Amino acid sequence: MLPMILAWLLCMWTIEADRGTARPPSAADMQPQTAARPSGTVVVDDSAFYEHMPKGTIITQGGVPQGSWLFNNSGLVMRSQAYLYVKASIPDDGRYHLFVRSAGSPGSSFRVTVGDRQTSAVFGNETLVLKPGGTFDLAKGQIDIILSRVVLGPKAGPTFDVLVLTTDADFTEEMLKSRELPDDVALLKEYTIPRSSAVKFGDVDGDGKSDFFVLTGNYAGHMFDHEGRELWSYGNEEQGARQRSGFEAPGLIWDLDRDGYAEAMHYRLTDGKEWLVVSDGRSGAISHRTEWPTPPMPHEYNNFRLAVARLGGDYPAHILAFTDSGGAISITAYTWDLRQLWQHVENRKKDHLGHYVYPVDLTQNGTDEVVASPFVLDAAGRVIWNRFDLFDDNHDHADSFRFHDLNGDGHQELLAPFSEVGVVVFRARDGAVLWRHPAEHAQQLEVGNFLRGVPGPHIAVNARTYARSGEAGLAAQVHWLDAKGNLLSKWPPTR
Repeated sequence: MLPMILAWLLCMWTIEADRGTARPPSAADMQPQTAARPSGTVVVDDSAFYEHMPKGTIITQGGVPQGSWLFNNSGLVMRSQAYLYVKASIPDDGRYHLFVRSAGSPGSSFRVTVGDRQTSAVFGNETLVLKPGGTFDLAKGQIDIILSRVVLGPKAGPTFDVLVLTTDADFTEEMLKSRELPDDVALLKEYTIPRSSAVKFGDVDGDGKSDFFVLTGNYAGHMFDHEGRELWSYGNEEQGARQRSGFEAPGLIWDLDRDGYAEAMHYRLTDGKEWLVVSDGRSGAISHRTEWPTPPMPHEYNNFRLAVARLGGDYPAHILAFTDSGGAISITAYTWDLRQLWQHVENRKKDHLGHYVYPVDLTQNGTDEVVASPFVLDAAGRVIWNRFDLFDDNHDHADSFRFHDLNGDGHQELLAPFSEVGVVVFRARDGAVLWRHPAEHAQQLEVGNFLRGVPGPHIAVNARTYARSGEAGLAAQVHWLDAKGNLLSKWPPTR
């Protein structure tokens, strides 16, 4: 799941940063900028080849091979012998040295063509390494860069990370690290944290800077200040640890009492009992607690989530606990000090209510409605509408929601990637389905004005596919839709 999420985020960041086009960003759009760096070095990473990736070629993440880093945290695994093309801008006339960073196994390989000359050296046939590829006398201007003569090998295709054309004959792999990300992006801080299931942010010490709460697979927590100093932590009893470790941990940071110091809301298991806890964000001391609203242990830990809502008053200081252990799935509302306001329970199979709960003011009356899959509650916990008539199978559920006024009438619609159903758009006031569009197994979408030259808003949804006979692992394709549900394009265009 994590690699797919990272690939999705990388894709969305690139597209929004570029403000998009009527297609995914082109190779020319994505050429690295070199104005603030030595003009004699041109860096072409794997993302430059994304638009015309051949069928079967996939994007991989850093850490693959195990423990390695990849330039900009991504690389291309070639699973096709089709050539990959891009144009690069050579800043000045001169002699340039080619360096290629790649990985692979014996029997796999590729070459690089620069302009009209192909390297004699081969790449992608050994452990991840930056390897010289010869010298080229190049003129200022545009030039073709081609990953050519691809050999897939008996085990897997080669992996391409990044190539460099530079006037510096002594260019090293270490020099690549300073060239990661666009010129206007700088690393401000780097933190070493425990292996995490989720990280939440907020100001717990009142200094106006973001602190962060690291939640582990066992629902344990570690609070760090902005400088990375651990303020406090807690562990959980081991009972149920194995079941919990595969799911996102519930936790939040929010200033519930408006004193300038945010509290931490989270799960704790002590003395064989499960608790919903509000802790002092600075010390971890428990301010309030109540029993976690789920059937007694043992039980499953499918979807345990928390959210802050405004269910009354002039400030969002109510807590929503969403708990799905299969069977009885509940949404429970509490005051800031964990006095229960109401509870809504559905007796359904796991995941039928989706994976999250969303407080959002759909009626623009100053209080939040509560959205789950596929229904909406008012601030008092009463059902406004549900669509279990249409989505009566637990496999057909909203993996996430987005809220946007698609038609410009002043009212938000509910947009949901609905698993195998695809994308579903609901009218907020009554749950009427405005339109649907297939998108394989849809899990995330984003809405905004992404595409240049195409009237917005636009919807980008990941169409996730599971391995079929003869295929390997998970794959995904971005489907671009307009506000009326018309398909604009798919990226990559082939799969």
